[in-house]
Amino acid sequence: MGQLTRHVAAALCLLGAMVPARAEDFYAGKQITIIGGFGVGGGYDNYARLIARYMPKYIPGNPSIVVQNLPAAGGLVAMNTLANSAPKDGTVIGGAQNHIGVEPIMGVTGPVENAKYDARAMNWLGSATKEYPVVAVWHTAPVKTFKDVLEHETVVGSSGVATSDSVYARVMNELVGTKFKVIDGYKDNPSMILATETGEIMGRAGWFVSSLLSTQGQELAQGKLRVLVQVALEKHPALQDVPLITEFISDPVKRKQIEFSLKWLPMGRPYVAPAGVPPERVKILREAMMKTLADPELLADAKRMSLEISPIDGAAIHKLLDDVYSTPKPIIDAVHNIMVMK
Repeated sequence: MGQLTRHVAAALCLLGAMVPARAEDFYAGKQITIIGGFGVGGGYDNYARLIARYMPKYIPGNPSIVVQNLPAAGGLVAMNTLANSAPKDGTVIGGAQNHIGVEPIMGVTGPVENAKYDARAMNWLGSATKEYPVVAVWHTAPVKTFKDVLEHETVVGSSGVATSDSVYARVMNELVGTKFKVIDGYKDNPSMILATETGEIMGRAGWFVSSLLSTQGQELAQGKLRVLVQVALEKHPALQDVPLITEFISDPVKRKQIEFSLKWLPMGRPYVAPAGVPPERVKILREAMMKTLADPELLADAKRMSLEISPIDGAAIHKLLDDVYSTPKPIIDAVHNIMVMK
């Protein structure tokens, strides 16, 4: 090989070393971690582990995916970790609760300054399902319709002051005039179900339909549970005969406030990558997420597990957050003051 040829070969080798690996090749032999801001064995965890089983086949290179649970501060610790200290190369993503996107302006789980991120800057990948909170009571409860809740004290349960069961009871008491009395401190969903069946409480005021159907679908079908109202802006497909909470409010100011309090619920059970992940990898993850949630085998497994799948894509979540963050501050402040226990 002549000297010129050797120089050309060396230059080509150097150029090859400078060319970054294709996005399609990045994930080969790697592992993706889903940091979940929730405990093991609950609904959020079941969704995350189901997705972790099927998503690798839709990512070029077929990386393995594991779930790492980090249940603290209502998911805020997990989100702060993802936003500020996790690698920004697409190997770590988050599984979050629907309220996590509004923590920086609402502070549902604590002071807004505890949220060390801007949700609009994060790379939202999509959500497994929308969320529809409902008021549901046991069939022996003295309240038979939602109008009864406007006239009679209704004792409901909750696992914490920042959960949907407490938050939306406070919202309805303040803006609609309901008479919910919330008993906080139940350990988990099974303990609240038992308390409902034994008459210790009448039911719940922020029970997500996805959870209701997965744990109490049979009781619902048998008429042992009555759904009185949907605390949402649109009706769940399976509950078309149940009224929306907005049907019971006429004051235009209060209506705007309650509509704002419900705006982020369609985020459901979202997945998100940190800001700064290369766009081509975000594109891969977003496409893989939506293909995963349409996978026939996953859908069959979800049905067996009683997990509802009604996905929305990452672009829709970004649009939703832009809309929420553009809400006039007086409305944000008013709803914050209702939702957050002082």
